[in-house]
Amino acid sequence: METTRRCVRRRGAATALAAILALARSAPAASPGEALAAGDTAYAHGDLGAARQAYAAALAADPGSYAGLYRLAHVESDLGEDAKGDARRSLVSAAVEHARAAVKAEPESAQGHVWLAVALGRQALKEGPRTRLSLAREIKSEVDRAISIDPGIGRAYHVRGLWNREIASLNFFERAAANSVLGGVPKGATMENAVRDLEHAIDLEPRYVNHHLELGRTFVQLKRWDEARRELELATSLPPTSNPRDPRYQSDARALLAKLPAQ
Repeated sequence: METTRRCVRRRGAATALAAILALARSAPAASPGEALAAGDTAYAHGDLGAARQAYAAALAADPGSYAGLYRLAHVESDLGEDAKGDARRSLVSAAVEHARAAVKAEPESAQGHVWLAVALGRQALKEGPRTRLSLAREIKSEVDRAISIDPGIGRAYHVRGLWNREIASLNFFERAAANSVLGGVPKGATMENAVRDLEHAIDLEPRYVNHHLELGRTFVQLKRWDEARRELELATSLPPTSNPRDPRYQSDARALLAKLPAQ
């Protein structure tokens, strides 16, 4: 009898989830609040396309909505991480546009600044050295502003950690380009700061898989093999529930583990 009741409850939960995801896909008929809630549920269950549709519907119903804008920037940035070519450029461009609008709508709220920094980081990955360095200044400005508003957002420290790592790892030619075009490399970036920021992100969100993956990558660059192994093993062992892309992050962590020097 208890087994039967559990089965009924599971079927009921599955039916409820299906209804919520259906709402996300047909969100133009929902109120702004319902569309946002449907988008959040779709995102939590890994349906990023449905989440984007629901957030776009919420924004269409309530133009200028800060909640809709930063959520759209978030999901479009995530979708852009796996997309290719024109699709990627379109998604990242939309993420930057929506994040900029979120910052304009609520300049004293941290989420808009965080997701603008993330979206600009995605954009920088596919740009040449000069444009990347130009964007690096804005990324640092936005993430510092987010942390000053709300120092409890793990993703902000994650972004600043990667910023430190990327700037500290510039080669001679990239530094020369920065000196000739931008008046110098952005100041203050070190690998030690990268480790510190990523460790702080983990303190705030210890079960977030990608924090451990990126700290592991940083330790690999520093040839701190034991610490790299520790973080990469943690990344592979955590439940894949912190982000829809956790299976990909865990696959990357396993690949890096396989390349580490033998103990």
